[in-house]
Formats: sequence, structure tokens, C-alpha cells
Amino acid sequence: MCCNRSPEVELSEAARLADVFVFRLLFRLYSLPTSPKRGSNESAELFYQKKRLLAAHAASKYPKKVMRDGKAVERTHYLMISALALDTRRGACPALEDGRCAIYERRPLACRAVPFHYARAETLAVADFDTFVTTAGYRCDVSKAAPVVLEGGSIVDRASLEARAEANSVAEADRPWKDAIVRRMKKSSFPGGDLPTLSDVESQAGFGALTTSMRIGWEIAAATGIMSGEQSHELLRKQLATIKAELAGAGRMGADAATLAEMAAEYRAALKV
Repeated sequence: MCCNRSPEVELSEAARLADVFVFRLLFRLYSLPTSPKRGSNESAELFYQKKRLLAAHAASKYPKKVMRDGKAVERTHYLMISALALDTRRGACPALEDGRCAIYERRPLACRAVPFHYARAETLAVADFDTFVTTAGYRCDVSKAAPVVLEGGSIVDRASLEARAEANSVAEADRPWKDAIVRRMKKSSFPGGDLPTLSDVESQAGFGALTTSMRIGWEIAAATGIMSGEQSHELLRKQLATIKAELAGAGRMGADAATLAEMAAEYRAALKV
């Protein structure tokens, strides 16, 4: 079982799960050279798998010259925008009840793809699987009775394959939403503004990712006609109720209660309640 933390999901998944998780809008940057590097241990097949997956899921991609060994080298940057569910329970996913997933039938794609991830190259599947099953606390069934998920280095697990295919469709459907967020980012002045700029994300790339309120993502969707104003308002109401529920269970809380209290105040202000 890998339900010891909250998932990262696609934007439309966050909308469907606003009654379960407390979300933050997540910005992460990946970078690849323009072509496979000579002398690298990474195969050309792996390089092009990575390139295709990043292009399929990126909110934006653009060329960028960076310094390597005193020389300017051109790379392609891929901006990823997703939703990160906060870890509001100590060592457990908020959707876990009595050791079982309470939302199994509507669990996110990241969960459906376990023990792999839909945005990871299949060439890495063997290494990813080995890492997964040896992670402390995951309690994976690796007995002879366990279902076969890999054959000859290829993923054969039906649920994982279906999740990978569906993730590409979801990413394509979410593209207009991500485009709208990127347009807003170009007008932002973070932290004074509501969204980080590309420069902000680039400066943070070596350390991790940046997050901001998911409220902004839903309001942008309403402002650009991706969802109605009423739909956006309903998501704000669901998210406020979820935050309140997590605050009520303070004894089991993993996230900072002060952070959740600030988020509750933000949502109440947005809803004018």
C-alpha cells in the first residue's frame, strides 16, 4: 500500500475531488537538452520517451540557454501545472479510512497507475518498480501469487496502462485551462501577485516547486469560460468544507493548522461568508 501521503493530480481531477482533498496549485519546471547527449548513460529511447511525455503534459515549453561548464547551452524547459493535495493527516492519505481507500472508485490517475506513474517513461519502469516495492511502509505484495505487472521491461498491468492512456486525454482536455493560467502568470508579480512568473518558477527549479492557492485556478477557469461561475463557486464551497473538516480533526493533522486556518479565511472571503 502506498497511501501514506496525499496525491498530486491533474487540474480537472482536483475539481472532481475538492470534497476530499485540500488542494494547492503546483508549478514545477523540467528541463531537457535539445537532443540526446553524446556519451551519456541515458539511451536515446529514454530521452525521446521523456521528451514526448513532458510535451504531452506541459502547460508550456520554451527554449532556454543555460550555462554548463562555462558555456551557454540551449535546453528546452517544460512548465508543469498540476494540483497538489496537502498532507493533512500524519503519515496517511486523507482518503484513507480504516486502512482502506474511501474513494477507490474515483481515485486519481496517479493512484490508478501504481506501482508506476503515468508521466514517467516506460523505459524506467523496472527501476521505478524496484524502488517502489522496497520503499519502507508501502507493504507491497511481491509474492508468487501477486499479479504480474512487468514483463520483459514493459508494463503489462491493465490498470496502469489504462491510467497512462487516460492521463494523456486528461492533459489534452486541461490544456486550455493551463494556457489561461500561463497567460495570467505573464501578468503576475509574485509574491505580490496571485501567481508566480516563469522567472519565479525557474529560480525555484533547483529546490523543488512553487505552490499558490487552488482558488486562483478555479477562478481563472470561470473567468475564461472553462467552467461556469456557479461551478467555480461550488468548488470554493466544497474546498472550504474540506478545510474545515481537516481543522476539526486537529489531533491527526499533518499540515500546519495555521496554514489551513489562513486558507479557510481566504475561501470565506472569496465566498463572502
